Amino acid sequence: MPSIAAVPSRTGVLAHVRAVAVALAIVVAGLALGVVLTIAAFVPLLALGIPLAEEPSVVLLVALIPSQLGFAIVGVLAAVTLLDGVPIRVPTRRDLTWVVAGLGGSFAAVAGLLVASTVVDLSPLRSVFGTSGTADPRLLVALALLSIFVIAPGEELLFRGAVQGRLRATFGPVGAIALASAIFASLHVFNFIGGGVLVVVPLTTLFLVGAVLGTVYERTGNIVVPIAVHALYNATLFFSTLAAG
Repeated sequence: MPSIAAVPSRTGVLAHVRAVAVALAIVVAGLALGVVLTIAAFVPLLALGIPLAEEPSVVLLVALIPSQLGFAIVGVLAAVTLLDGVPIRVPTRRDLTWVVAGLGGSFAAVAGLLVASTVVDLSPLRSVFGTSGTADPRLLVALALLSIFVIAPGEELLFRGAVQGRLRATFGPVGAIALASAIFASLHVFNFIGGGVLVVVPLTTLFLVGAVLGTVYERTGNIVVPIAVHALYNATLFFSTLAAG
């Protein structure tokens, strides 16, 4: 029979459940605000009679920008309300070292998963953005720039600044990184064409990349660092896709 100390207390279990529930609520709020802002962005375009059906790339970009803005707004509000805010400062030389390490870790995760998927004969799925960018190369350039100025800041403020920050108080750094990375990866499930077991490869990659981003955030205490890693990682992928034609 286990000792009392070995049995999780009810308060402890409830605290863990509450922390996960709050983290998920933050993400849902970010998604909801993103939907509202996206609708607000499309209304004037439709009112002007712009033929959006003929410009799928424009539709993708118009939907992407407000959704990421929703992430950023909710991330900042949640961090200010539930935590002590989001630590932001000009990167130091040590921070820049972690940016390089984070990029290396992110691409190492991608390379490892590609090798593993080849060994087991499991081809990774193509993303919606990559497929659209192949049809319209200008979209890849736009996505690379948006990764730097919109996507990376929005997602990092939400997932690392708010979600990981809230989970850290209950689960500690390691648990917070793992849970935040799992939520981060799962939210991208609809970004890939196809489905079934094949989606395991890109989602596992995103989980590992999220873990790298979470680690550099914990090691530096500066949200600018994971934003920089995320931005450079995405931009490199988009420009590589463009170069590959």
